[in-house]
Amino acid sequence: MTEFGALSPDGSYRHVRTLDQSSMLKCPHFIMMPEHYRADESCRCDDADHQEMAEWGYTWDGNQWG
Repeated sequence: MTEFGALSPDGSYRHVRTLDQSSMLKCPHFIMMPEHYRADESCRCDDADHQEMAEWGYTWDGNQWG
């Protein structure tokens, strides 16, 4: 399991999400951002509406981000 969290300015920790490492290993780009994964832990490399991928420099080929 991989736990994602955030530190606030006062140094306190806030849990964001936990994902199985096997779920992240199934991602063709091994993206380690919790928002890249759906609730069922599948990656969003096949989601044309996942605009963060474009912001990260990936391009949509009609089927997946690459």
